[in-house]
Amino acid sequence: MRKPIFVVALFIVCTDSFGQDSLNMNVLYHWEDTNLIYNEVWGFVENGREYAVVGSWDGTHFFDVTDPVNTVKVDYVPGTVSVCSPPCVHRDYHDYNGYLYMVADEDSMSTLQIVDLGSLPASVTMVYESNALFSNSHNIFIDSSSARLYSCGGDNNPGLRMFSLANPANPVEIANFVTPGGYVHDVYVRNDTAFLNAGGNGLFVYDLTVPGNPILLGSLQAVVDPHEPKAAYNHSGWLTDDGNTYVLAYETDGVDVYILDVSDLSNITAIDSVTSDGDSNAIPHNPIILGNYAYVSYYQDGVYIYDISDPGNTTVAGYYLTQAGPGSGVSAWGVYPLLPSGILLISDIASGFWVLDPSNAAVVDISTLAEEPGIIDVYPNPFTDEITISLTSERGTPESYKIYDLLGREIRGDKLEENSEITIQTGSLEVGFYLLMVKTKQGFHSSRITKLSNS
Repeated sequence: MRKPIFVVALFIVCTDSFGQDSLNMNVLYHWEDTNLIYNEVWGFVENGREYAVVGSWDGTHFFDVTDPVNTVKVDYVPGTVSVCSPPCVHRDYHDYNGYLYMVADEDSMSTLQIVDLGSLPASVTMVYESNALFSNSHNIFIDSSSARLYSCGGDNNPGLRMFSLANPANPVEIANFVTPGGYVHDVYVRNDTAFLNAGGNGLFVYDLTVPGNPILLGSLQAVVDPHEPKAAYNHSGWLTDDGNTYVLAYETDGVDVYILDVSDLSNITAIDSVTSDGDSNAIPHNPIILGNYAYVSYYQDGVYIYDISDPGNTTVAGYYLTQAGPGSGVSAWGVYPLLPSGILLISDIASGFWVLDPSNAAVVDISTLAEEPGIIDVYPNPFTDEITISLTSERGTPESYKIYDLLGREIRGDKLEENSEITIQTGSLEVGFYLLMVKTKQGFHSSRITKLSNS
């Protein structure tokens, strides 16, 4: 049942401010580099300290969050291709046995990267960087019970690929199979049971105990988007500790988060659905479950915590709106609640990395593309009706430009004349943040730009 919950007020503010509203959550730390655009967040414990991993379009940032109020950035690893075209919008992470696995879903020259975490807090050490197994991957997941890494989406991933981590620094492929729907967007695996979120094709659950012999245990068709006559996009999900409830996020405007009864995989049933009830077109993105709570990031509405102790009667326990102005319409990409301290890690597409205290919302026992200075100049920035791109001669002859929104969608592009200064009309762009990518004969150069209201 869809229930009215709380309405989040969305404030339109100046570029240096944030629209914020919250329930039962407080900010402990916030970090932002205004030249970056962000994606996934992850967390892990190493040498008795807690760390956060935050992805941006150009690479991966590491933070020591052991003392969250005094969080320290400890290292940065550039992506194999740090300036992609199209941009490296999607990065994904998972850790296992003292190693962090890092992937991207853009550019044919991307790789699987593995870093050894053992030298933290001093630094991390790259031990593997290769496209021998694959270049692109949209999502990875590690089932620690069987030491297997799963990869889906991206090139050479028509369905689901499985890798042994018997040697964590040198994965070995053990299976590759195509599901009935073909493409798999995200995967969640526990004890060799894999929940495959397959976009518009729905949800498929497999027994992968024998890698070469996947057994289909159950499936669920995609729900129908109430706003359009099409199936909603089954993006990602997470399983409760008891294995009876699966929280499913549909990456589609205005579609609820669904609470599924998966106690009988041959008869998967939706027993409830919830919404942020903030932006009417809010898009739920990534859920993670801890104890009786589901933590869900929303593109427009920050992060919500839902109490799923009674899965058929889901309620809101807390929320926090992380959003950059002016009227950007984007917010949280990912959320990570699984650190022993109970702090909440959030990545916001435009406003960076947040650490929150969710203790008033959820009582859980958990003991049991960067700007290149000097390469190109863009002015004015912020801008209104037009911007001018200025390149010095040593940067090469300009060939073309593209403008992307913060979700990585190309919204403008054209060839450029061979001039050192080029003016682009921008009156039709909506207010918000964008990435400008300029191609010259020497390569790609980028800058984050901000559109204010028209003059």
